Amino acid sequence: MFLSIQAMACSSLSHPTDAELFAGAKAVFRARVTEAKLAKFGNPSNPSEVVEVVEAKYEIREVYKGTPLASGVVRDLPFGPGNCSLGLMPGMEYVFYPDKNDMVLIFSGSFGYFNADGTEVKPKLEALRTLAESK
Repeated sequence: MFLSIQAMACSSLSHPTDAELFAGAKAVFRARVTEAKLAKFGNPSNPSEVVEVVEAKYEIREVYKGTPLASGVVRDLPFGPGNCSLGLMPGMEYVFYPDKNDMVLIFSGSFGYFNADGTEVKPKLEALRTLAESK
């Protein structure tokens, strides 16, 4: 249930800017997912509470802030309408803003894309490079 609390924030009235999300993140990086699988994940505050998550291995494409996770794995909720999941899929590229549990839900700032040179994506990646240079 601890993840459902996070998912509720997806519909939150608060909409931080990209700059605010970047400033609050411990790490921000672009990566290509190479493998995804279902796994059990225990609530760090309550180990008896276990939920199913998607764990995805990735290859780094570009680092904007901090250090990518030493584990080389990010976590997401299994894809479902309205649950703030990215829908991690092997072969897709993403920009990840992992939280302290390596979760990368949509409200964190994380997003996926098909084409890094696309008209919507390219400006977002350039904005991240600008934020990285200004830190």
